[in-house]
Amino acid sequence: MESKKPNVRFTTRKLVLCALLTALGVVLGGLLNIPAMPLGAYTLKIGMGMLPVLLAAVLYGPLYGGIVGGLTDLLQALIFPKGAYMPWFTVIGILFGILPGLFFSKGQEPKPGRLLLAVGTGQVVCSVVLNTLLLMWIYGSPYQIVYARIVNQAVMIPLYTLILYYLIGLLRKSGVI
Repeated sequence: MESKKPNVRFTTRKLVLCALLTALGVVLGGLLNIPAMPLGAYTLKIGMGMLPVLLAAVLYGPLYGGIVGGLTDLLQALIFPKGAYMPWFTVIGILFGILPGLFFSKGQEPKPGRLLLAVGTGQVVCSVVLNTLLLMWIYGSPYQIVYARIVNQAVMIPLYTLILYYLIGLLRKSGVI
């Protein structure tokens, strides 16, 4: 009986790309974002830090998306601390990668509609609902922060979708994926 070996080259390439996406996510989320304080507390970040997590989720599914999301959040907290480390944010970071990845778990083609649905689901559940509840619970932020977070995601979800769509096409054309 012949045993099937995984394609080592593909697996190595996938791991290297996920490591690069994690590093990019740490830099984009830790250095290149704009903290917004609409209600006097650090309640909102405007930036592209989630883009590498979303890309890993779309390209390789929920497992790799979750790993990249969790490592990105953990490394951001260690390298660019903005207060005490809260592991609940890392759990939500993992969900940021898992939820969109579920839409591509069987290798579906990343078409604009599916991308929009995947990104929207992850961002609404994780950013608007879970992160908002966590900020209210841990830091006592007022419930009104949800309005700022909804407006933020109304802009970021289509922007992430558009960037992802063109980035995936560019990566395919260049032979990276």
